[in-house]
Amino acid sequence: MTDEQRAKRNEYMRNYYKNLSRYQKEKRRIKNLEQKKQKYHDKTPEEKAKRKEANREQYLKNIDKIKAYAKAYRLKQKEKKCLQNEKEKN
Repeated sequence: MTDEQRAKRNEYMRNYYKNLSRYQKEKRRIKNLEQKKQKYHDKTPEEKAKRKEANREQYLKNIDKIKAYAKAYRLKQKEKKCLQNEKEKN
């Protein structure tokens, strides 16, 4: 999808959500709350423990990628801060 198509779709969706009736907005909000409740809160302790273990395994499997990304992000933020400080001085 090109940037132009993506921008057009984003604009359409923004207008779509903005023009929903009050009833539709409330209905959508309640539906989202129910989905969130099912996803996060309606779990047994065994399901929660299983999910936690799966998340931990995934984290340990990708720890090198995560650390590399975090390091790159910190450097980027540091450079950004340095540029901001230089602009303030000038």
